[in-house]
Amino acid sequence: MSSSCDTAFILDNGGYTIKAGHSTATEPKLFPNCITKSKNERFRVFISDQIEELKERYTLFYQLPFQKGMLVKYDVQRQIWDYLFSESCMKVNTADCCLIITEPHFNISRELFWEVLFEDYAFHSVYCAPATALSMYKYVYDNRTQPGCVVVDSGYSCTYVVPYYEGKMVEQGVVRLDVGGKMMTNRLKEIVSYRQVNVLNETYIMNECKEDVCYVSENFAADMRESQKPKANNSITRQYLLPDYISRYRGQVCGKDDPPLTSSDQYVTLNNERFSVPELLFHPSMVGMNEMGLAEIVAYSILEKCPRQMAPILLNNIILTGGNCLLKGIQKRLWTELRPMIPEQYNIRIKLAEDPIGNAWRGGRLLAESPDLSKIVVTKAMYDNEGADVCRKYFVT
Repeated sequence: MSSSCDTAFILDNGGYTIKAGHSTATEPKLFPNCITKSKNERFRVFISDQIEELKERYTLFYQLPFQKGMLVKYDVQRQIWDYLFSESCMKVNTADCCLIITEPHFNISRELFWEVLFEDYAFHSVYCAPATALSMYKYVYDNRTQPGCVVVDSGYSCTYVVPYYEGKMVEQGVVRLDVGGKMMTNRLKEIVSYRQVNVLNETYIMNECKEDVCYVSENFAADMRESQKPKANNSITRQYLLPDYISRYRGQVCGKDDPPLTSSDQYVTLNNERFSVPELLFHPSMVGMNEMGLAEIVAYSILEKCPRQMAPILLNNIILTGGNCLLKGIQKRLWTELRPMIPEQYNIRIKLAEDPIGNAWRGGRLLAESPDLSKIVVTKAMYDNEGADVCRKYFVT
């Protein structure tokens, strides 16, 4: 860290969740990256984690700064950052703070992004990088003998496969899959609404349902056969008890030992939706998308887009990050699908980040403690003198 900068603040500015914290913290704090309005509280807006103050979370309306993985609504993002940096929240003194912040790959509004940070918030110094770069930094820090890795970052809007070699992004190898958590949640809402009860306006609740119930099938055909058995002999079917915001503030999966449901309980029954929704990651064609699945884009990135001599290193160092990687079974399924696509002489090793959601933040925290940071930050004085040109020189895309 620069000697003239008192503290560092790390902000992984995700499309769904902000992961934020001072470099002195050991864990990031999670904040929804949205502004929420409720049908029941018409005269108030709820910024970020203020949503927790809502007594009922039915029929919520969201303002999101991100669309399709890109930051496009800066008026919304500023309100969220204003709250985040305030004395009532994270207490960030921007004039004496070095900000380590993530930006989207191929950010279409980079100049405005930098302008907001330096001119509106007047940070002492800033380092911008994609979340995958910070995840790479953490992986290389933890595995110092490895010269490269492939970061698979599956988040709210999309999934990126990004190869790194000797600390640098292999730009021609970056591949994007337009399947993320938002699409899967919307798919689950549509299926449940068609088969059982209308939940099209219950994004918040159904997103939690997806997180609690869904998983990545290791054998899709076998699980589909199992799901077609009668309920008594079916190991797939689960009942999901919806929150009532009196005794339950989050839905819960009903177990065999739980008390039987009553006529007053509101619940949905989930069968093959549990694994068919996450299957979109591997087969986007299920919803008419003309895109390769996750295993195909990993193979394509490494074997077709990267120099051949990198392949043994990259295939042996695949790291899974992002909220969708919390879905049970994704690591084994990716290996199973990837193995037949890769020449036999190459070993494949896929590692799931210990904290897929906070992985990039942790990489940023390690960077904040490194003397390397002072060499790559842009100070406000540099920005005032050279403008956006100095940011283009220092910040990777």
